[in-house]
Amino acid sequence: MQNFSQKSDIGILFMGGLTLDYELLTSIKNFYTNIYLETEEKHILACIEKYQPKVIVTTYQHKEVIYDDVIHIVKLSEPDINIIMLVNETSCGSMKKILSLDCDTYLYIDERKEIIIKKILYALRNAQERLDSSKNEEYYNALLESSIVSKSDPNGIITYVNENFVKVTGYSKEECYGKNHSILRHPSNPKQMYEVMWKVIKSGQVWRDRVLNKNKDGSDFWAETTIIPYKDKKSGKIIEYIAIRRDITAMLQMKRKIMKQESEAKEQHKIAEAKDSFLILFTHELKTPLNAIINFTKYLLNHVSKETINKIPLSKREYLLEQILGSAQMMLTDVTNILDISRIKSHKLSYTYSSFSVKNTINEVIKNHASLAEENGVTVSFTDDGSEPFITSDEKRYQQILANVLSNAIKYSCGQVKINLTKINNSVQVIIEDNGEGVEDKESIFELFEQSGKGLLKKEQKGTGIGLNFVKLLCQDLKFEYMVEDSKNLGGLKFILIKDLKVNK
Repeated sequence: MQNFSQKSDIGILFMGGLTLDYELLTSIKNFYTNIYLETEEKHILACIEKYQPKVIVTTYQHKEVIYDDVIHIVKLSEPDINIIMLVNETSCGSMKKILSLDCDTYLYIDERKEIIIKKILYALRNAQERLDSSKNEEYYNALLESSIVSKSDPNGIITYVNENFVKVTGYSKEECYGKNHSILRHPSNPKQMYEVMWKVIKSGQVWRDRVLNKNKDGSDFWAETTIIPYKDKKSGKIIEYIAIRRDITAMLQMKRKIMKQESEAKEQHKIAEAKDSFLILFTHELKTPLNAIINFTKYLLNHVSKETINKIPLSKREYLLEQILGSAQMMLTDVTNILDISRIKSHKLSYTYSSFSVKNTINEVIKNHASLAEENGVTVSFTDDGSEPFITSDEKRYQQILANVLSNAIKYSCGQVKINLTKINNSVQVIIEDNGEGVEDKESIFELFEQSGKGLLKKEQKGTGIGLNFVKLLCQDLKFEYMVEDSKNLGGLKFILIKDLKVNK
């Protein structure tokens, strides 16, 4: 059995079914400190990039997952990783494919557990010895030959390229010699990157980075690039640079594919969740005014005969009809908002510009929300600075902006909403603030289906989550400036809407 005076710190990645073998892993951890366990392909590549293990111990297959693609990628992108492949009798049918992977070590493991552990520890010791031997010149040259290698003089003129350089880039040796490395320069790379590179290597230090290169045929390839300056032993002057590149294009492409799939899956899940949440919230919002319409209408119908209708005071009849009208308008507003959001996003929403009184528009919006304010027990007060400002815009859309903000303020307030109109120099400013609990994330409330509470489906949520998104889109189209702040006067939320009178329609 392996006998270390202290634990080794080389990283070892165990893949597949080995991650479930507690006895084996416990024995390995007696000798090695950095042990990583992964089973899924996407996580394996991420683990290799993050922790850079020196040894991989794996089986060819775990359940339905076959690791040949991952091993091929690792062999291409991380040639210095030692791969120990464990095989047993059930692997015989795939032995041709397993051998084609060209792993560093193959172990047959159809034996007692203690013998298997000894074999693995012995293979790990040999792997570590091979890693340690990388310091000698023979291994160093072999490493160079397996990479994309070039040499240049102190001015960056290419003096040598190996066969891998020719194979990957498409340039022949004759086309490279006497040329600058700029033949590989990709236009996407920033100029500053090369300035930093030259500054580093001219100072005699090693430079490393992940660089996008361009081949002779115009195709791209990503390479982990290391440039090493070599100095004359006597003079100390730099006599040449050696550039060692490892092609990681395949690994990055696979990572991007996996990330894209995960992103698309999350997006689809988010869309499905938003649809479900919207249906629940929207039907709830329609239910409240619809109940009011039905109940008030039933009341009037029950007293429709001339004898009984006259017994109801005229003021009460007017109140009931106003409530019915107000509730119907609320329902219409929600439906209209949804349709208008669709139109505005497809640039099909039309605008009719005119000059109108801001004060009259605010009073009209307050009047239309009287029933909602009464239902929620909220007092809405309106003050101004005595000016009578007129603006040129779409009055209907301006009302929609104010209506959506006021509706939210009423629903989330604790009994008080204040509206203030002020004309400051060349701008008209409307402030709507409430004494509710406020909002932590003031940006997200303007996104579709977002609300000021903690979750879309919580009982404390109010509103469909579409009103403020519509406000945002309308303000952008009509050139209104808007912002949300904490209300210092009432302790809740303050919405500020500003129209610059100098901005042409």
